[in-house]
Amino acid sequence: MAERKFSMSVANLLEHADVISIHLAEDIKLFNAFDPMAFDTKLPSIIEQKATEAFIKGDDTINKVQLSTKTQELQSEIENCRAYLNDLEYWVKKGFIDNPAIQKQFGIGRITALFRRQAVLIQFMENLPETIKNHEDELKKVGTPKELLCKATTISKAIRQANKEQEQQKGNRTIDTEARVILLNDLYDVLKMVDDASVSVFKEQPVKRNLYKIPRQKGNSNEILDTSSTEVV
Repeated sequence: MAERKFSMSVANLLEHADVISIHLAEDIKLFNAFDPMAFDTKLPSIIEQKATEAFIKGDDTINKVQLSTKTQELQSEIENCRAYLNDLEYWVKKGFIDNPAIQKQFGIGRITALFRRQAVLIQFMENLPETIKNHEDELKKVGTPKELLCKATTISKAIRQANKEQEQQKGNRTIDTEARVILLNDLYDVLKMVDDASVSVFKEQPVKRNLYKIPRQKGNSNEILDTSSTEVV
C-alpha cells in the first residue's frame, strides 16, 4: 500500500495547489530561467489539471458508502441465516431428541461459534443442504414443513453472494485508495519541487518565497484503509 508523502490534509494540499498554480502563472518565466528542464512554461496549467483530477478522485466517500451498503446487505443475509436456523432447530430436536451428534450437524449447541466469523458461517450454510438431504426422511416424519427443508439452498446461496460482493467492494476500495494516494503524491512532488526552487529563485525576496512554501501540518502521513468494521459477525 502506497503511503502519503505529505502530512497535511488532502483538502489543504489541493487548496495549496490551486494557490500555487495562480502564483506560478505570474512567475513561471523566473522559474524557467532558473531551471528550464524542470520548469516548463506550461507547469501552472499542469498543476491545475492535476489538482482538478485529485479533487474528483481524491475522496473516499463514494467507496465508503458502497462498502457500507454491501456490509448492510451481508448483515441482512446473516440475520436471515440466524432466523432460519432458529426455525429449523425445533424440528431437528423433535426428530433427533436423543441424538446430540446429529443435532450438532445442524448447528445446535454451536450457534455462537458459527456466527462469530463470516467464513465459518458461510461454510456451514454451504454444507447444510446436504446435511438436510441426509436426514430428510426423519425430518419429514416429525412434520417438518417442506418449504423449510428446501429453503436452506436459497439462503446459503444468498449469504455467499452477499459476502462475495462485500469482498469485491473491499478490493475495489483498496485499489482506488492506492491510485488516489499515488495521484496525490504526484501532485505533492510537483509542489515540493516548486517550493525547493523558490528558495533560490526568490532568495532576495523572502515574502515572495513564502508564497510557495508548502504548509506544515501535524498528522498521520499514511493513507490508512480501515476495513476491520466490515466483518459483520
